[in-house]
Amino acid sequence: MPLTRQEAEDLLDQLYATAEVLGNEIKPAAASLMIRDLRDYDRPEIEQALARCRSEITGRLTLAAILERMPSANAFLSPNEAWALALASMDEAETVVWTEEIAQALGVASPILAEGDKVGARMAFLSAYERAVDQAKAVGRRPEWKPSLGHDPQRRETVLQEAVEDGKLPAPRAEALLPPPDKPTTEVGRAQVRQITDHLRDIIAGRDQAAARRREDRRQQEEERRQELIAQAEQRMAERDNAIQGRA
Repeated sequence: MPLTRQEAEDLLDQLYATAEVLGNEIKPAAASLMIRDLRDYDRPEIEQALARCRSEITGRLTLAAILERMPSANAFLSPNEAWALALASMDEAETVVWTEEIAQALGVASPILAEGDKVGARMAFLSAYERAVDQAKAVGRRPEWKPSLGHDPQRRETVLQEAVEDGKLPAPRAEALLPPPDKPTTEVGRAQVRQITDHLRDIIAGRDQAAARRREDRRQQEEERRQELIAQAEQRMAERDNAIQGRA
């Protein structure tokens, strides 16, 4: 979420202080531009990056130095990682989770790759991808991950699960892209389902029977206790009657 005005002013003070710690000064106009370029990032991440600058660099504080120490500003894949993912997407059975920058760069490289020039295609891809990422960073845009589904259902499930674990896709969206479990189509499969179902029924029935036996045992114990209390009461009454008759 964008910085509030108060957060921007607080970070401006931290920016001046960080530059001073590094032994240099920063002009108000330059500092204001840097804060404006950082406005789309979260305040804790900016503060953490400034802290790293104070402890890791010497000399002049630059916007590039701050961005290099912000995880979300470096969330794009490296050019070589993006090229590997682009090649994987050429397999129609393979599912990939990629960004618009990778897709655009692959569009530039595909005609060259189709001619069999893999080296030339890679060079064209890397150049196009770096330009696209630079443009995205220039406007503060972060990578937006989207799935490209392949035909292999097992690979689809694996890739989407990894994307959820890496924070690239929300779990509900990934689950919506998975097909429902297939129903068994062979007699063997149906027999296995019936066997599992019967086993579950036996378990449930066994639990019900055990519960019924426990209820019956408790009922018998309560009845025996009731009869015992009645007998004790009758005995006390008889003893009292005998005592009364003795006094008479």
